[in-house]
Amino acid sequence: VDGAATFSDVGAVEITATCGIGAASTARATLDAATTERTMILAEIYRRGDSWRLRAIGQGYDHGLAELARSYGVDVSD
Repeated sequence: VDGAATFSDVGAVEITATCGIGAASTARATLDAATTERTMILAEIYRRGDSWRLRAIGQGYDHGLAELARSYGVDVSD
């Protein structure tokens, strides 16, 4: 979230996965407990065997996106 806003200002965020455009949802998660977080990892998409998986995460951080990226080893220039 940019500026001084937080995810509590945004409200509930819904993640929906489908197997194609216009297809019925195969997975859905609603994340609605955020407070002071400015950056959030909403979901993780990964491959396990022959299948793709979606895991709702909902892990929030009070710092910005650049700091989150740096924590994963990404070089971010200001």
